[in-house]
Amino acid sequence: MFSNLYNIYWFIRAARKPSERRRHYRYAAVEKKRLLDLGVDREELRLLCRHLINPQNRFAEKSLTAYRDSMKNDQISF
Repeated sequence: MFSNLYNIYWFIRAARKPSERRRHYRYAAVEKKRLLDLGVDREELRLLCRHLINPQNRFAEKSLTAYRDSMKNDQISF
């Protein structure tokens, strides 16, 4: 489901020219809007994009995994 987003953010990280980065950020915005229309959780999408823009940011990765774990626990304990 998120494969296009992973690809787009890779291009953002690899782009050297500001115009290339802006173009790929526009592609990412369209993809995020499409995912939200499909019913993806807004907070999970925000945390995923935060992690994808800088994969070395361990705090972003921790936040994403903690949020996903909390959502699993919430779904189990109804």
